[in-house]
Amino acid sequence: MNEGCFYLTRLTLKGPDIPDAEIQFRRGLNVIYGPSNTGKSFIAQCVDFMFGSSRPPKEIPEAASYDTVSLRLSTGHVSNELILERSLRGGDFLLRSNGMEDRILGAKHQPGNEETVSHFLLSSSGLVNKKVRMNQQGKTRALSFRDIARLVVVDETSVITELSPIFSGQLQWRTVENSVFRLLLTGIDDSSVIAREDPKIAKGRREGQSEVLEALLGKAMAQVTDLEIKGEEKELRDQLTRLESSFEASSQALATEQQTASGLEDVRREAWGHLHTIDSRLVVLAELQKRFVLLEQQYGSDLRRLEAISEASFRLDQMKEERCSVCGALAEHHDVQHKSPHASIEDVANSYSAEAKKITVLLADLQGTLHANNNEIENLGLERQKQHEALKEVTAQLEEILQPRIQTALQNLRECQTQRDKVKRAVELFEYIRELEGLHREIENAPKRERAEGPSSSVGADEAEDFSREVEALLRSWHFPNLGRVTFSEEDQDMVISGQRRASHGKGVRAITHAAFNLALLQYCLRASKPHPGLVLIDSPLIVYRQPDAGEERFTPDVKQGFYRTLADEFTTAQVIILENDAPPEDLLNIINGIEFTGSDQGRRGFLPGINQST
Repeated sequence: MNEGCFYLTRLTLKGPDIPDAEIQFRRGLNVIYGPSNTGKSFIAQCVDFMFGSSRPPKEIPEAASYDTVSLRLSTGHVSNELILERSLRGGDFLLRSNGMEDRILGAKHQPGNEETVSHFLLSSSGLVNKKVRMNQQGKTRALSFRDIARLVVVDETSVITELSPIFSGQLQWRTVENSVFRLLLTGIDDSSVIAREDPKIAKGRREGQSEVLEALLGKAMAQVTDLEIKGEEKELRDQLTRLESSFEASSQALATEQQTASGLEDVRREAWGHLHTIDSRLVVLAELQKRFVLLEQQYGSDLRRLEAISEASFRLDQMKEERCSVCGALAEHHDVQHKSPHASIEDVANSYSAEAKKITVLLADLQGTLHANNNEIENLGLERQKQHEALKEVTAQLEEILQPRIQTALQNLRECQTQRDKVKRAVELFEYIRELEGLHREIENAPKRERAEGPSSSVGADEAEDFSREVEALLRSWHFPNLGRVTFSEEDQDMVISGQRRASHGKGVRAITHAAFNLALLQYCLRASKPHPGLVLIDSPLIVYRQPDAGEERFTPDVKQGFYRTLADEFTTAQVIILENDAPPEDLLNIINGIEFTGSDQGRRGFLPGINQST
C-alpha cells in the first residue's frame, strides 16, 4: 500500500449497558455476506458517516440503544491504529491514538483548518491542500473529502444508477465531480486554473456600468444647463482665456489701489501719533499750570501776611503800653522766658524785609515759568491744530477718494472671478462629459462573447485511455460476457463497453460495471502512484444480476467467481470491502476476510449482536 493511503480495521457501535456491535476489517478483500435485513447496508452507512457525511445512518429500532460509532483505521504515517469517534446524532469527531493527545476534529471541511476530519482523511490519502474547479469559468475551491467519498463508498442505490459513477446527479456539482475524477487520474489539481468572469455577471456588470454612466452624464448636462452659459467647449475655452487675463488685470489694479492706500495709511498713522504726543504734553502742561497758579497765590498770600505783620509792629511801637514783641502779651502777662535782648522792632523789620525779598525772588521765578509754560501751551496748540488738519486731510483722501476706488476695483475683481469660475466649471463639465461618453462607448462597443469559459473540466478520452484499459482488464478477468473494447465517453464521462454506453444496459450490468469503474480507479491510482484513499466499499454489486431486467441476459456463475478471485489476487495491497447476499467461492474464505451474517441463531445473526436488523 502506498504511504498516502489508509485502511479500516474495525467499526464499532457503543451504547450504555449493551454489548458493542463490531465488525473487523483487514487489508485485501473483505466480504460481508448474508441475507437481507442483517445490517450490511447499515455498515456502509456508518462508514460513510465516519467519512464526514452530515447524514447519520438510517434510524432502525435495533440501533436505538447505541449512541456512539467508532472507526479504527491504520495509515502509512502512523505505526499504531487511529480511532475516530462520533455521536450517532452527528457533530464533531474525537481522534484518539496511543501515545498522542486526543484531538477534536470538526465535521465540516474548512479550507486552511487542519482540525477537521476532512483534512485528516485527505492528509491520510495524499490529497491535502488540493483545489478543484467549481464552474465553467474556472472558479476553484479547496478539495473536501466528501468530494471523494462517493468514489470510495458506493451504496446499493448508487451502484445501479444510469449516471456515470463520478456523478451524484446534482447538476451544480457536475464540474466539481469532473475535476475530482481528473485529479485522481492525473494527480494534478486545479490550482493553476485562472478563473474567468461569468458571462451573466459580466453582462450585468456592463449594464450596471452603462446605467451609472448614463446617470452621471445626465447629471453633468443638467449642471451645465444650470450655469446658464451658452457656447461650445472651444468657445468657452477662448472665453476662459480672456477672463483669466481680465482677472489678472483686475487683481493688479486692486493691488495698486491698495498700495496707494497703504502709503496714506502710513501718513495718517504718523499724524495721529504726533497728535497723540501733543495732546499728552498739553495735558501735562495744563496740570503744571494749575499748580503754578496755586503756588503764585500762595506766594502772594505770604507777602500780604508779612505786610500785615510789619504794619502791626509799627502800630504797636507807637503805643505806650508795651506788649511782647513775640507773642503780643501785656507786660503783666508776659512770660519772662519770652524776653530776648534781640527782639527789637528793628530786628522784626529786618526779618520781614529778608523774608519778603526771598518770596519776591521766588515769585519772580515762578512768573517766568508760568510765562514760558503759557508760551509752550500756545505753541503746542498751534502744532496740534496743524496735525489735526493734516490728519483730517489724509482721512478725507482715504475715505472719499481711495476707498471708493478700492471698492470699485474689488467689485470688478469679484465679478470677473465669478464669471471666470462659471466658465471654468463649464469647461470642466464638458471635459467630464467627454470622458463619460468615451467610457460609455467603450462599454457599448466591448466585444460580447457568447460564452466566456476557461478550459474544459471534462475528462478527455485520451486522458482516460489507461484507465479504460484497467476497466477492460478487470471485466475480462471477471469473464464479462461478450466483452469487446472498453473506451471512455467524453459526453457521458462514463465507460462505453463493447461499443454500447454503460447507462444503456440493465441494472445488473450497470451494477457490476459500476463496481469495475471504482475498483479500476483504485487499481490505476495505486499502480501509477496517484493519490487515492486506498480503499473501496461497494454494497451489493452482484445481487442484481440474479434477476436481470427484461431483455437482459443472466450472468453466468463464472462472472461471480472471476469477480471474487480477481479481487482476492490483485488487491492485496489495497482494501476492498464487498457487501453481498451470496457467499464468495468457498475456497477463498481461507485467504480473504469473509464474514457471514446468517440472519438466524446459527452463527452470527448480523451486525448488531443478538437482534434482527432491518437493513
